[in-house]
Amino acid sequence: MFSIKKLLPLFVIGTLLISGCGSKSSSDTSSSLAPVKEQKTIVAATGGTKIGIAYFDKNNELTGYEVEVLKEAAKRAGYKIQFQTAKSADILDGISAGRYQINFDTLSKTPAQEEKYTFTKVPHYYEPAAFAFPKGFLKKHPVKKIDDLGNLRTCLTSGKENSWQRFVEAFRKKFPEKAIQVTYTKEGWADFYRRLNAGDGIDVLKTKESRIHLLEQEYGYHFDFVVLPQSEMDKVGKLTNPNAYFMFPKTEEGAKMAADFDKAINAMQKDGTLSKLSIKVLGSDYSSKANYEKSHQVKK
Repeated sequence: MFSIKKLLPLFVIGTLLISGCGSKSSSDTSSSLAPVKEQKTIVAATGGTKIGIAYFDKNNELTGYEVEVLKEAAKRAGYKIQFQTAKSADILDGISAGRYQINFDTLSKTPAQEEKYTFTKVPHYYEPAAFAFPKGFLKKHPVKKIDDLGNLRTCLTSGKENSWQRFVEAFRKKFPEKAIQVTYTKEGWADFYRRLNAGDGIDVLKTKESRIHLLEQEYGYHFDFVVLPQSEMDKVGKLTNPNAYFMFPKTEEGAKMAADFDKAINAMQKDGTLSKLSIKVLGSDYSSKANYEKSHQVKK
């Protein structure tokens, strides 16, 4: 017969071994787990109507170059990002009130704006302004210098100030004898491009090369266009700042976010991510001034 007394020491030793193994595993697990840093969720707002930059595709999904840049930059900077669309005035109010943390839509910056808002320091997009005309227009009316725009017809939206309106007014002051002829209307840019394509009362619009290509792809439009040298543009005034930045609240937290995104965007410039996104979405390299000039063979 087996003796209970003989089995008891074996049972105790086995229990201690099992207990010891379990204790060691628990200790190792707790020491190897690093604390997980919770990602802050931030809201980025835009108009959502600029084709190629931030717009709704056929599946009603917000897409575009700046949308993709923000997604990647946020991931690298350690943020979760959500997108919302609103009118520009509401977005500015929302940035000031803290409802939105980022404003984007190929934004340039001025000293007056920098007093109210924080901007990234590293630009993520560079594209100079262009002038668009109906297809075949330049054969009849070449535009090689700025005053060649004199007496051409354009349209502006009533009660809505923008860079094209300011340029047209500055042109009138510079060349009063041959001012650009303006018709004010309730129509918007989508209507203006449609009418320009049809040759319906519009000879010239301010635009960008990338937008022309995207309009051709989306709607089958065809335009002539010209990018004039900066020396010609300076005779009237800067139409648009070719660099684009992201806007944040004028707070300590906003400054921290801007610095985080600057670091991410700078890394994306260096490893070629911005260049790849620009070529994929916009069809050419608008990721920086150097890349734009190289891809467009701009003579310095």
